[in-house]
Amino acid sequence: MTFYLINPDVPADFGQVSRDSSYDPPRVVSAHFEFYYPVDSELITSYSGAYAVTKPLADALAANDLTGYEFGPVTTSISALVEDPGGIVIPPLFGLTITGRAFVDDFGIQGLSKLIASERAAEFLWNRDARLRDGANRLDKDGNMILDF
Repeated sequence: MTFYLINPDVPADFGQVSRDSSYDPPRVVSAHFEFYYPVDSELITSYSGAYAVTKPLADALAANDLTGYEFGPVTTSISALVEDPGGIVIPPLFGLTITGRAFVDDFGIQGLSKLIASERAAEFLWNRDARLRDGANRLDKDGNMILDF
């Protein structure tokens, strides 16, 4: 089976993140996203390694049989450093808690925050947002990037 490293948009900076360290790797179970830029994608991340999805993507995921994730709480704010906070609209977001094992389930985490998706999960995401394909990297069975020239 082929797996991909998915690199979503990062419109938010470090925020408070709660991790459950009884898992290996520790799972992000709740997060706060402090936005600097508008949300332009259905799947986003922050520099703290938390992931979130918009309601339309959450609904589509829930209607699918992909494995390795659940939804959790997320809070949001706009950074005080943003010059025009009215220009940033934050849609309803759901935390995407990755519960699967990388290279086994459809979604998993490698290290503390690298989102790994099976080929079918990656295709599902790419069909919803083709820009996610641009930042994706195919991985070998050991998690190393395969450079396709």
